[in-house]
Amino acid sequence: MKLIKTTLTGIGQIFLQENGLSGLLITVGMFFSHWTLGVACFLGSLIGTLTAQILKFPEDEIRRGLYGFNASLCFMCTMFTFGIPDASNPLIWLIGLIASVISTLLMRAFVKRGKPAFTFPFVLSCWIFCWGTARFGLFGLSQTTPPLVPADTFGGVAEPFYAWAEVNFGSSIWDGVFLFAAIAVSSPQAAMWGMAATPVGAVLAHYLLGIDDNTLANGLYGFSAILVACVFSGSRLRDFICVMFGILLAVVIQYAVSQTGLAAYTFGFIAASWIMLPFRARLSSYDIDAEIRKLLNP
Repeated sequence: MKLIKTTLTGIGQIFLQENGLSGLLITVGMFFSHWTLGVACFLGSLIGTLTAQILKFPEDEIRRGLYGFNASLCFMCTMFTFGIPDASNPLIWLIGLIASVISTLLMRAFVKRGKPAFTFPFVLSCWIFCWGTARFGLFGLSQTTPPLVPADTFGGVAEPFYAWAEVNFGSSIWDGVFLFAAIAVSSPQAAMWGMAATPVGAVLAHYLLGIDDNTLANGLYGFSAILVACVFSGSRLRDFICVMFGILLAVVIQYAVSQTGLAAYTFGFIAASWIMLPFRARLSSYDIDAEIRKLLNP
């Protein structure tokens, strides 16, 4: 039972939530997109957790789910890249397992040094095992990623939930609803910030970069905005500033990476957060809220 709870907590950490119920809702939600994503979501986190236990990583870090979320994303990415619609090839599952283990080892390297990894271990692992394998046709595998859903099939209310689903490679409104609910049960504030961030990312991507409506409707420029909001959400003006600048950076970086032909994954969110963390530290030493109050109420 403890192993299951830790595994689910690791899944919750995808959205920076140390909450097993969040992980359970996320896992259930993934089945609405494809059964392989639901299985991979749980299996990846389980592999990462077991790897950490076997290698005797600090128990407190394991309990907090720090070694589950990157592994979960790795396995989902593998199934999304190669396993939909046919997941009968055992090689695909083996690649998912190896990528999950490698991402766990990379995560440990960051944690030992006290550096914020976010989802970079997942990105680096999947650049090698997913994008690289598909790009060069290794092992006879090719990318079988489903096509984007036509934009005219979406309703305005539904579009933000596709951005939530895209965090985990999902493509179902119900997937997005479950992921949103998963964050809400742990941190209503982070959930609302994340929901507000999705149209901001889409607007910036459309008017700054000319991204087409179909791409935006599928949430491809909304998921990094959600993750940025989860990192920097708060009740002060400086939090709002960090979220807005973070989303802008995430959108631009994601676009720049995609132009190279490399899969961007969540790298826009990661790089933006790495840039914004020192900026937030500087803002924390300067009480912007108090200064504005003085300005408006002399």
